[in-house]
Amino acid sequence: MQAVTSDGSGDERRVVDSLLERLDTYGLGRRQFVKLLAGAGVAVAAGGTLAAVGGHKRAANGAVAYTDGQFALLNWSSTGDYQVQWAKAWKDAASQLGYKSVVLDGKNDAAVQSNQFNQLLTQKTTAIFVGLNDPGALPTMAHDSNDNGVLFQAAWNSPAWYTPWHSDAEGDKYNTFLMPDEYESVSKATDVLAKQIGEEGTIVRVGGYYPSIDGCETQRRVAVYDTLKKYPKITFAGELHAKYDADLSAKAAATLLARYPDTRGIVAVNDDAATGVIAGIEAAGKVPGKDVFVTGSNGSTAGIERVLSGKQLATTGNVPAYPSFVTLAQFHDRLRGWRPEPAERFYGWHAEIITRANVEAFKARYVDRPIGESFDVALLSRTEHPDDFDLQFDGYPVENLDLIWPGVPKPKGFQFPEAYLKARRNGDFDRIRALYREHYRTPVLGPSPYGRV
Repeated sequence: MQAVTSDGSGDERRVVDSLLERLDTYGLGRRQFVKLLAGAGVAVAAGGTLAAVGGHKRAANGAVAYTDGQFALLNWSSTGDYQVQWAKAWKDAASQLGYKSVVLDGKNDAAVQSNQFNQLLTQKTTAIFVGLNDPGALPTMAHDSNDNGVLFQAAWNSPAWYTPWHSDAEGDKYNTFLMPDEYESVSKATDVLAKQIGEEGTIVRVGGYYPSIDGCETQRRVAVYDTLKKYPKITFAGELHAKYDADLSAKAAATLLARYPDTRGIVAVNDDAATGVIAGIEAAGKVPGKDVFVTGSNGSTAGIERVLSGKQLATTGNVPAYPSFVTLAQFHDRLRGWRPEPAERFYGWHAEIITRANVEAFKARYVDRPIGESFDVALLSRTEHPDDFDLQFDGYPVENLDLIWPGVPKPKGFQFPEAYLKARRNGDFDRIRALYREHYRTPVLGPSPYGRV
């Protein structure tokens, strides 16, 4: 069996072009196709024959169904500052690696998103990344991805106590779950708010979904409760939940201010909610940043602009673009033979708390420059840069699952997966933590490494 060669005669170009045409490769570039063949150990004969490419259903060797298929992002919706940035980063990162990408609008509707997922499984789809409207759908999606040989990754929303390790009996396609340090970062932002109001007065909160089995909302909510216990002169008067929606958040803020007119601070579940909270404060005849102080989360563009102007006190800068870049890099590496170790299957990163003191550095990198230049996706890749890969964020392997679902009881009959327990026994989490510390090389608030390598 003969590998692709280049002798200057154009044979390689003719062979690869012939294969691309025959395989209907959905926009995969020639260079990327050759790299995939090389990474997978696939050989091409000079006569134009392909030794092996993919399969259709899950194969005995665990092959991915379509190495030439689309990379899909199932977005919560197409509205909201965070979702827009998340989607743009997905497209840009995929383009940098030479893959065709698609972003689907979930319209904040679990049924719509489920239909979209099922449709993707009938198409030429290589990998799916999802932010779930219904966290409870995650186990089914993981199962179906394994069954169809489609790489799978999820972020932010997961049913309580369900992890990637729980899917391993069905296959190896559920790669990693991503969630930043929500509890820790919101705690720090709430500390900033408490200090701003002199550690006394009334604080309220505008939340996301509740009741919710989603760890993101749980962590952010409990972080506020626990942090304010440190300040005996601060009264946490109450909260309303507004589904991460700006309009609903404006109404919630107005209602809370009517109930508690002496409110000095409002914790918004994220920056999209903070957009509505700011509007609600202004509608109540008060001045945000003077009469009432607001914190948010995510470091979305609108939130950063408000921190700069003084309308918003702080946000947790976990950067909406980052999960898309990390996921594209991991999918790319999976196609080239890399697999995450068991201790790497639940990935977190430490958000920067963004205030007026450091907002300009954050804005220069993540707002003023194109989203596609926020991070270098090739530098994130473990196969493109095996010795000098750069996480470009202070990442860590999530080991303490109690911090993911604080105060949420385990389901009846729950058992920790053996792969997770074995990684703990072997000290693998400590080793991976040290590895990640070594490979955090570009500071979050420093210049982007994009284009430097």
